[in-house]
Amino acid sequence: MKIAVIGNVDSGKSTLVGVLTKGELDDGRGATRLKVFNYAHEVENGRTSSIAHEIMGFFKDGRQVVPKRYNPNKNKYWSKITSKADKLLTFIDLCGHEKYLKTTMFGLIGLIPDYSMIIVGANMGVSRMTVEHINISLALRIPFFVVITKIDICPKNIFDETMTKLLKLLKSKAFNRKPFVYKSLSQEKAEEEIKFCAKNLKSNSICPVFIVSNVTGAGLGILKMFLSLLKDRSKQNKLIKKPSDPVIFDIHENFLVSGSGLVISGILKSGTIKIGSELLLGPDKEKLFKKIIVKGIHCMRRPVPEAVAGNFCCLNIRSTNKKDEVSRKTFRKGMSLIDESIKPKPIWEFEAEILVYKHSSTIKVGYQAVLHCGVVR
Repeated sequence: MKIAVIGNVDSGKSTLVGVLTKGELDDGRGATRLKVFNYAHEVENGRTSSIAHEIMGFFKDGRQVVPKRYNPNKNKYWSKITSKADKLLTFIDLCGHEKYLKTTMFGLIGLIPDYSMIIVGANMGVSRMTVEHINISLALRIPFFVVITKIDICPKNIFDETMTKLLKLLKSKAFNRKPFVYKSLSQEKAEEEIKFCAKNLKSNSICPVFIVSNVTGAGLGILKMFLSLLKDRSKQNKLIKKPSDPVIFDIHENFLVSGSGLVISGILKSGTIKIGSELLLGPDKEKLFKKIIVKGIHCMRRPVPEAVAGNFCCLNIRSTNKKDEVSRKTFRKGMSLIDESIKPKPIWEFEAEILVYKHSSTIKVGYQAVLHCGVVR
C-alpha cells in the first residue's frame, strides 16, 4: 500500500515520515528527517526537492516492525522489515515548496498512491498550498486524511485558529468531508471510530484528523493504529488492473548497474511480470517497439520471482536481439513495457474532458496548459 505525504513547506512531512518509519522521536530540530532525505542539498536547506520512499511494516496483531538498530543502508534496513512484516506501507515523501510542484504532481500521478496524508503545521495554519494539495487529491480521486504536527511549539490560540479553519474547509461544499478529530488514545470509543474510519476512508465521505507531536510522541500511537488498519485500494482503483490482465509497466527511471547491466524502475499497472517474461519496450524516438526479456526483479529492494499489478519495482532487462542492444540512450519519458498481445500503437493526440475546480486565469482558445499524464509532462 502506498501513501503520498503532501503539505506546505516546513510543515514537518519528512520529520513525521522519519519518526513513523524509524520508530524514534525527533529532537525538535529535524534530526529524523535527515534519515529520509535523498541529497546533501536537502540536508543543508531542510527542504525536500525529490521523491523519497520509506517503508513501514506491521505484524498481524498491529504492532510495528522496528529493527533493533538503524542502518543507513536502505537495502539492509528494508530487508529486516520486509522479512518480518505481515503488512507493508510505502510512504512517498513529496515536496511542499511551490517551485517543486511538478515533482509533487509526478509523485501523485505517476506512482498511483492509495491515499494522501495531508500534513498541516499547527503553527502555520492552512496555507494556499495545503488547499492546492487537497484539490489535487480530489481531482485524482485519492482518499485523504489530515495530520496536524508541531503541537508542542504552537500557542493554543493559533492552534484553535488552525483547527477552526481546517474543519470549516473540510465541511465546505467543495470538499464535503465529515471530520473525525483524534488527539490521544484516551478518547472514548477511539479504537472503534479508528476502525470505522480506516474501513470507510475510501468512500470519500469522511476525513480523519490526527493531532500529533514528533517531539513528545503525543497522538502517534493512534495514528499508527489507523495506518495498521488501512486497506489498499488496488481493487477499487481504476488505474490499477488485475494481475491476470496483459502487462503494462510505466517506466520512471533507468540505471546502469555494475555487474547487472540495464535496470529500469517504475510501476506495474497491469498484469504479472516474471523472470524470463518477454515484453515490448517503446515507443522509442522512431515510434517503434523492441522486444526485451526480464532477467531479474526487485521489489522493496529485495529480489523476487515475480511482480504483480500495483507493485513499484525494478527490472533488469536486455534485448532479445543481440544485434540491437538496448542502452540508456534508447529511453525517453513516456516509454512502457507492454504485453505483445495488446499490439500497442503510438498516437499524437487525444480528446480529454476537463473539470475545472479552481483557476486564477481564463481558459480560452490559445490557452497553453500543462498536462501531467503518468510519467509524461
